[in-house]
Amino acid sequence: MADDARFDWFADTMGVRAGERVLELGPGSGASLTRLAARLGNGRIVGVDRSATALAQAERRCAAEIAAGQVRLVEGEIGTVRADRLLDELEPGQRFDLVFAVNVNLFWTGPATAAWSTIRECLAPDGRIWLCYGYGTPNSPTPRTAQLADRCAAAGYHCSTVTTDNLVAARATPVT
Repeated sequence: MADDARFDWFADTMGVRAGERVLELGPGSGASLTRLAARLGNGRIVGVDRSATALAQAERRCAAEIAAGQVRLVEGEIGTVRADRLLDELEPGQRFDLVFAVNVNLFWTGPATAAWSTIRECLAPDGRIWLCYGYGTPNSPTPRTAQLADRCAAAGYHCSTVTTDNLVAARATPVT
């Protein structure tokens, strides 16, 4: 699977639909942003990344989508950047239908307490959270999903995973 094509698999697995409001944590150079924006139609995807260099690359890659109002970029680290700063990229009163991350180790390696709090503030009541991992190349490393399930449980979420080849998509749903 070519590197960028993995974002199609992630989008299919997450059930990305036209018109949705999406928050991507750590979009890097923006390959995922352009692919998801094509699916969103009149929806919007906001990418928040701590790297100014990555955001500059994403800005160049997504220039047409930014000009069309489909893509917005915010510099900051999830858990540090305020939720209202992210929500400012939407229409007043709106929240995100989908929050997702691809290869953001924060969720796979630590409790990410502040990040989970920000996600809760940004997510619509019926919104979805997906934590994805994989590079789309043979023999690329994949993290242990049991560890992610433990981290999700500690944050108050149940974790269910979908896998293919070397890609993992984990849906986090609130424990009721």
